[in-house]
Amino acid sequence: MTGEPTQTPAEPRFKPMTLALTGVAVLAAGINLLPPTYRPWNLSVLGALGLFTAARLGLWPAIVFTALGLGLKDLGFYLTRGWEPQLISWLAFIGYVGLGWAFLRRSESPVKIGGATLSAGLIFFLVTNFLAWVEQADPYGYSLGGLLNCYVAGIPFHRGTLVGDVIFTAALFSAHAVLSRAYFPAERVALVRVEEQQ
Repeated sequence: MTGEPTQTPAEPRFKPMTLALTGVAVLAAGINLLPPTYRPWNLSVLGALGLFTAARLGLWPAIVFTALGLGLKDLGFYLTRGWEPQLISWLAFIGYVGLGWAFLRRSESPVKIGGATLSAGLIFFLVTNFLAWVEQADPYGYSLGGLLNCYVAGIPFHRGTLVGDVIFTAALFSAHAVLSRAYFPAERVALVRVEEQQ
């Protein structure tokens, strides 16, 4: 360590490759517009979208792009099933944005990305099922047993969400790492050096 402060290069304001990956993820949220026979059950790109955009574009762009993806998903549900959007799921997906922004902004670590993905998915599962129990979406009853039954009933739904989180998060972060090294060096992540953390 030389004792001299090290300067990290300023991040570019316009990130075409990162925006393109984000756009693909937003469009993938429209998978719900497909007929149910062609759509993987409960597989969603939205968690990965929240984590990725928060980590690579920032907090407010992540909120905007995640909201666009959620809007497209809800439109698909409304057109194919007549299902009304739920504010609770919108708020729960913001948890992905928060974790991506807090823990992944200066990291390309697969361990950190995987940990944030699994943590965000678990938080989403716990919060949405707890609120479903509070609202008594199904008559579980206001008891510990009713709450546990609600969580057990939510496991099949969470399986698809978890698979989608893992697949799409790995795809987005991997594509960003590869493309930024090969074609878009200005968009590489400015990693935090170990000396700067001490």
